[in-house]
Amino acid sequence: MKRNDSGILIGYNFGKERMMFLTVYKPLEASTTLRFYRAIHTRTELPPESAYYLQSLQKGYNGEKNWATYLNELPENIPILYDLQFEVNQSTIQIDALCILQNKLVLFEVKNFQGNFSVDGDKWYSPSHKEMKNPLNQIKRAEPIFHQFLKKHQLNIPFDYYLIFVHPTFILYGASHQEQLILPGQIPEFLDGLKQQTFSPQWMHTNIIDTLLTNHKNGIHLFHKPQYHFDQMEKGLFCGVCGEKMNRTHKMIFSCSGCHHPTSVNNIVLCNIQDYMTLFPERKVTTASIFEWVGGEVSANAIKKILYNNFERTGKGKSTHYIKTDK
Repeated sequence: MKRNDSGILIGYNFGKERMMFLTVYKPLEASTTLRFYRAIHTRTELPPESAYYLQSLQKGYNGEKNWATYLNELPENIPILYDLQFEVNQSTIQIDALCILQNKLVLFEVKNFQGNFSVDGDKWYSPSHKEMKNPLNQIKRAEPIFHQFLKKHQLNIPFDYYLIFVHPTFILYGASHQEQLILPGQIPEFLDGLKQQTFSPQWMHTNIIDTLLTNHKNGIHLFHKPQYHFDQMEKGLFCGVCGEKMNRTHKMIFSCSGCHHPTSVNNIVLCNIQDYMTLFPERKVTTASIFEWVGGEVSANAIKKILYNNFERTGKGKSTHYIKTDK
């Protein structure tokens, strides 16, 4: 088994005659909120406050990708789930990454801060010496909510919660030793401890994974909703990695003009359909609407085939459109 970006394949062996395989599909990917702002930014101009928020979201996501690279060093059969969000008793928590070990869960809040920060008691100060929110309070708030979540779903397993600073330039002056706080220089030793963990999957772990994925809430959190209109947006195919225009380099391949990331026709069209559905949930997904959305970069017949293979077709004739499906 090998860990990769499309999920984690876990083999559960329950005796000689029974084997169950479970694919955990919760890899790290851009959040719905980040995709929302990024999709607008690639096709029209964002107002300053929204552009700043997008920059903040992207910076956070880059930090999470950095941490995911570290976690990929763990034994391949340890389940890792990214970007989980739960609502418990009208309170919401978001977990950047979660590892399932043999007898406990390990939760991570990832920060991608850069520069010289300082601590004085419970007060944190930015490089510009302005007082800021204490990021440890985010964990202190989330811990009892996650306890409630586990109790509600009868998951009798303890957990540890860590605040991880991943950017190599981050320095924190005046901080006393706290087990929950992991600074960049402490990451290798911390990972060495996790790498020593052994994992033998049991039904309990299956139940935990199923409960986490079933109760995950994939909502959009809008700091400021910018005004945008379909007719005023630039049409075409845009990169799902950096947002730049895609150019066809082969019959079945597009390449990004910015990061040069190559993508198959199928995947880049699906990525841009996702943007369309995120920005315009009230509009029907039809062959004609997607053909217009991608600026005619892909033929209508190819779009029709992609929609047919990945969505549920409903309606007849001119009223034919496509909706999300779990298949």
